[in-house]
Amino acid sequence: MFLPDKYMKRIIAFIPIILFLFTSIPILADNSDIHENAGTRAMTFLKIGVGAKAIGMGESQVAATDDLYASFWNPAGLIKLERPQLALMHNEWFAEINQEFVGIALPIGKSNSVGISANFLSFGDIEGRDQDGNLTEVFRPYDLAMILSYARGFGNTLSFGVNAKYIREQISDENGTGVAFDFGGLYNFSQFPISIGINAQNVGPRVKYVEDAFQLPFVLRVGTAYRLLNDDAILTMDFIRPTDNDNAFAVGIGYTIANILQIRTGYKYQLGGNDLGANSGLTGGFGLSILRFQIDYALVSLGDLGLTHRLSLIANF
Repeated sequence: MFLPDKYMKRIIAFIPIILFLFTSIPILADNSDIHENAGTRAMTFLKIGVGAKAIGMGESQVAATDDLYASFWNPAGLIKLERPQLALMHNEWFAEINQEFVGIALPIGKSNSVGISANFLSFGDIEGRDQDGNLTEVFRPYDLAMILSYARGFGNTLSFGVNAKYIREQISDENGTGVAFDFGGLYNFSQFPISIGINAQNVGPRVKYVEDAFQLPFVLRVGTAYRLLNDDAILTMDFIRPTDNDNAFAVGIGYTIANILQIRTGYKYQLGGNDLGANSGLTGGFGLSILRFQIDYALVSLGDLGLTHRLSLIANF
């Protein structure tokens, strides 16, 4: 099967952009310094992204998100929904850790969108041991977030969104519960194919475990997206500022062929060096638009921990 000449010409024109992206990324030596706040936050699973589309573009999505997975990247992006959506995702992570996401969202009129979703992280069966190292019983730790989302648009250029999250972490007989909020904004320039976005994630009170209380993993995301080639191509860049790790930049490229096939790649780089090695920031993937369904796959390198896989689905009603 051969693509029409017009699509082949666009693909060929797109190759230098991809080469420029990867030759300009600073592949530096790893930094052995550990952030002073590393390991001091509760509910760190809240930082794990959802949706294979966004992951395949290096997690640079705060200004580009336009589907139900906006509930993670920028809830203001939910305003772009044109019809109700159902979203499902499976993340085959490392060490038999699995992540599942399910959500539904719908537009209300032209200026409002609402959604509800659940993000679940399971760690499989873990053998318990007492203080002397003797086996006790098998337990199944998990993390859970239940999310309510709302987005409001102001004209065709500006929108705001908010998430309210109930969060729970279970480890053997102990657990911690709490609430958290996300606040997002999105602006689309009317004269240029450029958008900018911002999302303040995991704002909320400390979470108590047994006798101690821990802060949430607050993350600030700021980014931009540039669409070109009649919206068939998109370039994205995000700046990510967590409170428990080094700042990071993420860049991504996506290209759509014949309104059916999407190819994506990206890179996420922590300033000072990626903890799992320079290759651990590489991502890639593809998507297929079939009737009212969008199927996406992402491959993510975690350096020495190996490759991980995400598969997500969106159904439009």
